[in-house]
Amino acid sequence: MTAGPPESLPEELPPSAPVPEAPAPEGTAPEAPRAAARYPSRHPRLWVFYLATGAVAIVLYYAVPLDPVQTIIYQLMGLAAGAALILGARLHRPARRLSWYLMGAGMLIWSLADLVGNAYGGGFPTPADPIYLIGYPVVAVGIWLLLRGRHRGRDPGAALDSAILTTSLGVLSWVLLARPTIETFQDSRWAAVIAVSYPLADIVLAGLLIQLLTTPGGRTRSYRLLALGLIALIAADTASSALKMVTFDSSQPIDFLWLVSYLCWGAAALDPTMVSLSAPTVQPRTQFSRKQLAVLTAAVLVSPLILAVQAALGLPLSVWGVIVGSVLSFVLVVARMNLSLEQIQAANAEREAAQNELTHQAAHDSLTGLANRAQAIRLISGALSRAQRTGAVVGLLFIDLDGFKQVNDTLGHHAGDEVLKTVALRMLETVRAGDVVARLGGDEFVVLLEPMDEQASGLGVADRVIQAVSEPMLLASGHEATIGASVGLAISQDGDTDADRLMMEADLAVYRAKGLGRGRTEVFDRALRERLQQRGVLEDAIQVAIRHNAIELTFDPVVELITGEPNGFEARTACEVAGVLHDRASLVADLGRNPAVADLDAWCLRRATAVMAGLGDQVGAVTIGVPVTLQHMVQDRVITDVDQALSRSGLPGDRLVLILSADELSEDLRLLGNLIRLRERGVRITMDGFGTGAGPTNQWLQLPIVNVRLDATLLREAAAPLGGGRSSGGADQDGRDPGGTPVPVQLLRLTVQTAHAFGYRVIAPTIDDESMLAAATEAGCELGQGTAMAEMLADQTVEYERLMAFAHR
Repeated sequence: MTAGPPESLPEELPPSAPVPEAPAPEGTAPEAPRAAARYPSRHPRLWVFYLATGAVAIVLYYAVPLDPVQTIIYQLMGLAAGAALILGARLHRPARRLSWYLMGAGMLIWSLADLVGNAYGGGFPTPADPIYLIGYPVVAVGIWLLLRGRHRGRDPGAALDSAILTTSLGVLSWVLLARPTIETFQDSRWAAVIAVSYPLADIVLAGLLIQLLTTPGGRTRSYRLLALGLIALIAADTASSALKMVTFDSSQPIDFLWLVSYLCWGAAALDPTMVSLSAPTVQPRTQFSRKQLAVLTAAVLVSPLILAVQAALGLPLSVWGVIVGSVLSFVLVVARMNLSLEQIQAANAEREAAQNELTHQAAHDSLTGLANRAQAIRLISGALSRAQRTGAVVGLLFIDLDGFKQVNDTLGHHAGDEVLKTVALRMLETVRAGDVVARLGGDEFVVLLEPMDEQASGLGVADRVIQAVSEPMLLASGHEATIGASVGLAISQDGDTDADRLMMEADLAVYRAKGLGRGRTEVFDRALRERLQQRGVLEDAIQVAIRHNAIELTFDPVVELITGEPNGFEARTACEVAGVLHDRASLVADLGRNPAVADLDAWCLRRATAVMAGLGDQVGAVTIGVPVTLQHMVQDRVITDVDQALSRSGLPGDRLVLILSADELSEDLRLLGNLIRLRERGVRITMDGFGTGAGPTNQWLQLPIVNVRLDATLLREAAAPLGGGRSSGGADQDGRDPGGTPVPVQLLRLTVQTAHAFGYRVIAPTIDDESMLAAATEAGCELGQGTAMAEMLADQTVEYERLMAFAHR
């Protein structure tokens, strides 16, 4: 338990306040141990002791029917309630202690009135009655302050509902209590005023009780005790007023209700959960339910029902009281209806704004505000449809940023986002009026040119875009970023194509622009059209091969260099097209962004995992590596493809390694999200091409990378000096630094050390001879790959024959 707070802490931030889930969920009461943890207090069980002691006192009150004993018990119960309210506020330090102090003061005032009443004796009214009446507004103000603290904002609907119910209770009180009381004490105006004041005070408390019950917030134990205390007080006062109209005898039969009220009020203050009653709650939007409608309808019908009952029974009609109540109820109901209409209009406006916002978000990129891919396809389709009717020319610029990945790698995501927003703004300022700029994702943009009078105008827009994008950018961090752009232009005459094909043509053109040196514009022409046709033939051939399982699948062994034990295999694919065997690298290069690339990856996943699972432990619990493309990895289907491959084969997820090229590692959030989802399945990643300049960044630490595979060129250059060859660059004529170590060897060591610093194991690829094996081992590579390498380690490779049999299957 925590001690009291330092004196320097403000009352508004009590250290005993609940953090952060102070109120228990509505309709539930926190258990005692959990409540003690949520509401730390020096005396968490004091309220239990107070309740037990009070219950014993109430039993003694009726068990010992002696006037002095009962008087003392009653007096002590009132004083104890007032003291408990003040003590609880000091112990638990709620945000609004004044409300509890006022309620405690009210209890003490009533206790004083009890003392005066006992001293004065019987009769009505007595000097004690004005004192009693003084306590009511003090208590009412305390409860009002408590309710005000629970409201974070105004809720006029709840206030009007409470006013309507309170008005109906007021009419009932007038008819059943106030008017008969006035008639009973018509000989004494003072007695009549005093007698009527009690039900009026109870009406105020009833209104506050309704507010307490309808105010949103935690329904904690203290809340329930306080509500029960209010109900018992109102019930006791009502019964007492009724008794005064017929007798002045002792009120002992209803003293039980007052005693229960005292007991509940004091326990509510001593319970540590009382701090939640002062904590502001988030105000939900008022929902006018059928239950509320039924309650308010019954409340409004109280006045006419009273007149109906009085007329049917032949009783005197309470005309003016009912009229006043009816008029007030009517005004409140009209105000409530007007408020409901305003709320409905506001809700409809908010719903319409939300729908418009959702529609805008669905069609626009969240970062740049440009049209997104889906919206771009719709706009291009619309432009092509119009071109079919008018014969207009439609152009599409496909823009791929140059050097953007380096900005992300060196300056971080925030800088990359700032660059993308700046690029989007520059494009909007550069294109013609009426042209549409869209972001497809990552660093790819398109510009829809409609209409386009001639090819030269499209090239002019492309040149202006390249020039604008290539201007240096001063970022908010103070760094300067410079990137470039490559552009592909595709043209459609008379809308003779569809949106997807026009996008593919522009994509193919920009691919050629990047291959010819970047920072330039290429137009989709006859040569590219023939290449696109060839791509279609290749795609058809691959799909046929996939359906007939006609793709060649081989396995390249990966071995521990120190022990010679098998670590895993990499699946390699090849497909014959028109009599020519294409390996996976050439297939991916020729297909570009064609969906057949992902289909090829998925087939390899299914087949490789099935073969590996079918062997059981014949080659040990080794891993199977499957290359995948970035195009596949950023799609949600990669998760489905992996799940299907693992579930059908029964292979554990931790035995599957996906191989992704370091050149393809992008900052696309879709890639990061899919890699995280794969990590949850136990799947790991090998990053291929490490050491080519695409070195690790802090973003790599977020990825489930376990291995990195060196660039083959880096290993060959490091092995050349060991094999008697020559290397070049940055050293003397023998390719050595002043210390005598060949520079390529030093570069290899540094690359391996960098990988180790990130916690990765290093794979040396395609080890063909002893010099490459020596270079990889000396640099610290843990793993080596290749059939020739496995043969070189045959004398120390465990079950070498079985390993090679699987590799050549």
